[in-house]
Amino acid sequence: MNLTAVAILMVALVIASAFIKKLPMQFILCIVPIICGLLAGYHIKEIGDIAMAQIAKNMQSAGIMCLFAMVYFTMLGETGMFNTVIKNLLKLTRGKVSVYVVMIITSIVSGIAFLTAQVVTAYSIVFPAMLPLYKKMKFNKASAMMIAQTSIAAMGFIPWGIAVVNSSVFAGVDTLELSRRLMPVSLCFIPVIILQWFWFGMQHKKQGLPMTVEWTSEETVQENDEKGFKRPKLFWFNFLLFLAVIAGLVLAVMPSYLIFIIAAFLTLIVNYPDPKVHQKLLNQAGGRFFNTLMMLIGISVFLGIFNESGMVKALATFVVGVFPAFLTRYVHIILAAVMVIVIRFMPNKIYNSMYPALISVGSKFGLAGVDVIAPFVCNMSLATGSSPFTATTHVGTALMDLDMDDYCRQAVPVMEATNILILVIALMTGVVR
Repeated sequence: MNLTAVAILMVALVIASAFIKKLPMQFILCIVPIICGLLAGYHIKEIGDIAMAQIAKNMQSAGIMCLFAMVYFTMLGETGMFNTVIKNLLKLTRGKVSVYVVMIITSIVSGIAFLTAQVVTAYSIVFPAMLPLYKKMKFNKASAMMIAQTSIAAMGFIPWGIAVVNSSVFAGVDTLELSRRLMPVSLCFIPVIILQWFWFGMQHKKQGLPMTVEWTSEETVQENDEKGFKRPKLFWFNFLLFLAVIAGLVLAVMPSYLIFIIAAFLTLIVNYPDPKVHQKLLNQAGGRFFNTLMMLIGISVFLGIFNESGMVKALATFVVGVFPAFLTRYVHIILAAVMVIVIRFMPNKIYNSMYPALISVGSKFGLAGVDVIAPFVCNMSLATGSSPFTATTHVGTALMDLDMDDYCRQAVPVMEATNILILVIALMTGVVR
C-alpha cells in the first residue's frame, strides 16, 4: 500500500479516535500504528523492534525523571507547603485586599502550584484557598479560573510536565533541551498576564463591584487534613529543599532524575518516617504516574513506526506539494493561532498527532523540531483549559461551582486573544520562528 496513503490513514484514525473518545488513546496509539505498519509492508517482528527501541529511548530520556518528579511533588503537596505560602501572601496585605492583589496572588500561586506538573493539583491548591475571597469581593469566578490557567500555561516549560515530556518525544530531543527552548516562550506570557489583570479589573469596576475588601487571617480557608499528612512545622525544611531542587534543575548540577530521587528521599524520611505512610504516598504517586507511563509508551510506538517506516516523510512531502511554499512555511504558526478555537470543539490529541508531520515539513524550510512545536507546548494549556474535552476543565469548574458550557463560552474569546497576543510577542522577539 502507498506510504502516503497509509500515513494519512494512520493520522485520520488517531484523530477520529480522539474525537469519538470511545477507546483509550494509550491503546489507540499502539494498535493503529502496528496495523498501518503491516499495511506498509513491514513484518510484525520489524514493527516490534522499532517500537521497543523507541520506548527504551524515551523511558531513558524522560520516563525515569517524570516518575521521581511525580513522587517528590506528590509528597510536597501533601505536606501543605503550598497552602502555607498562600496564607503568608494574604497576611502581607495587612487586612485590606484589592481586586488586583487577588488576581496577582491567583497568578503567582497557580504558577507555583503547577510545579507539581498536575493541573488538578494546582486547582486543588489555589481554588479552595482563594474561593472565600473571590466570593467576598464578588469577583467573577470564571475570570479567576482563566487567570489561574494562563499562569499554569506559562509554567508549561517544566521538564517533568507531561506536555514537555510528550512533545520532546515527538521532536526527538532531550526534555531538558526542549524545556530550555520553551523558557523564552514562557516569558512572553508575562506582559499578557498583566494585560489580563487590567482587563478583568476594568470589567470588575464597570459592574460597580468592590475594588477592595477587608480580610483577616481568620477568614482564610481551613486546610482539610483527613489523611494526617500536613506538616506545618516542617514548612521551612520543605520550602528550602524545594528552592534547592529548582536551583539544581536550573544549574544542571546533576541529572534531573537524580535531583528528584534525592529530594523525594529527603522529603519522605523527614516528613513521614512511618513506613506505613511511605507506602500510602508512594502508591498515590504511582497511580498518577501510571497514566503518564501508558501515554508515553503509546506515543513511543506511534512515533517509532511513523518515523522509521518512512510514513512521516511521505506525508510531509505530500503536504509541501499541495500547499504554496509561503503558506506551508508558516503552517505551524497558523495552526497554533487557531488552537484555542479548534480545541474548544475537539480533543487536543488531534494536534499531538500532527507534530511529526509538521516537524518534517518544517525541516524542509530549515526549522528544527523544537522550533516547530515551540508555539504549541505552553499555549496548548490555554486551549485545553477552556475545552469541555479536557477532564481538568471539569475539575476546575466543579471546584469553582461554574457551569461548564457557560465557562467555556466566556473563556474561549479571552484565551484566544491571549494566545494570539503571546504568539505576536514571540514572533516579534524571535522566540517563535
